[in-house]
Amino acid sequence: MAQLTATLLEDPAEAAPAQRQSQVNARIDAKLKATGDAGLAAAGYTPTQAVRALWALATRFKNEPVKIRVALDPDGDVTPDDLAERNRRLEALRSGAGLVDNLCEQYGLPGTSRKLAALPYRELRDALMDEHFAEKGLIDG
Repeated sequence: MAQLTATLLEDPAEAAPAQRQSQVNARIDAKLKATGDAGLAAAGYTPTQAVRALWALATRFKNEPVKIRVALDPDGDVTPDDLAERNRRLEALRSGAGLVDNLCEQYGLPGTSRKLAALPYRELRDALMDEHFAEKGLIDG
C-alpha cells in the first residue's frame, strides 16, 4: 500500500503566493513503480501528470465517492449481478453491430450492402450520387 505525505513548498521562487503548490511523496513497490511508469508513458503521461489527473478526478467527483472508487478499482466490489449486467451489455453491443443487416437478410429487404459499407466515404458518396442521378435519368446507370 502506498504511503502519501503532502507538504507545502515554502520557497517563494517555487510558487507565486496565489499559486501555492503541494508536493506528494509516495512509497510504492519498486517493481510496481517501474511497470506503472511504463504504462503511464505508453498512455502519454508522466507520473506527475498522472497524479495531477488523479487529484483532478477526485476534485471533480468529491461529492460522488463511488465514482472515485470505480475509477481507481473498476473490478473492486463488483457483484456477480454487476458482472452479468456488464456481459449482457457487451453482448448487446456486439450483436447490435450487424442487427440491421441480419434483419434485412432475414426478411429479404435490400437493407445496407456490406460491399458499400466497406467502401471509404468518398467512394460510397460517389456510388450513391451515381445511383441517385441514374434514378433521375440524368446519367446512364
